[in-house]
Amino acid sequence: MRVLAIECSAASGSVAVCEDGRVLAEEEFENPRGRGVEFFAALQSVVERRGDFECVLVGTGPGGYNALRSGIGAALGVARARGVPLRGVCSLLGYDSPEYHVVGDARAGQWFFAHVKAGRLVEAPALVAPGEALAAAVPGIPLFSTGVAADRACVEVPRARFLAWHAGQAGAAEPVYLKPPHITKPTK
Repeated sequence: MRVLAIECSAASGSVAVCEDGRVLAEEEFENPRGRGVEFFAALQSVVERRGDFECVLVGTGPGGYNALRSGIGAALGVARARGVPLRGVCSLLGYDSPEYHVVGDARAGQWFFAHVKAGRLVEAPALVAPGEALAAAVPGIPLFSTGVAADRACVEVPRARFLAWHAGQAGAAEPVYLKPPHITKPTK
């Protein structure tokens, strides 16, 4: 199946059209805090070059609130406009390794930590203190970081091309939130 994959959960993102493990078109872009205007130019470029896809797959996080909402919203629009199904998959599956750990900044002094093996989350991503994330990582298993500086971690963001491998296990395109949103109430 030919899939348009969109990944916007981190500070840089990607859009790709893939089929049977082959990348037919791909664009990467800067996406700082989900406010990257480059995303829509990359999406347009890939769709114009390879618009003959049968499904839209979007990374659902965890990640920045604005980034996830922008990616999912754009994916929904493209899927509806093209009359193709929309599916979501956890962004933490967007790496090219048979087994790995991922850490990322969850704000307010917390990180998230996840373990992926054979293309599946071993358990749901957990919120932890930064030191706990590194202690939980098993030596010898690659440790990726979505942007936080962590000892032993390779800073690398999830990629759309690798998310496309997981189209068969995709579900609803609902954002993965690890904690309730922080809302500052007005003082007046």
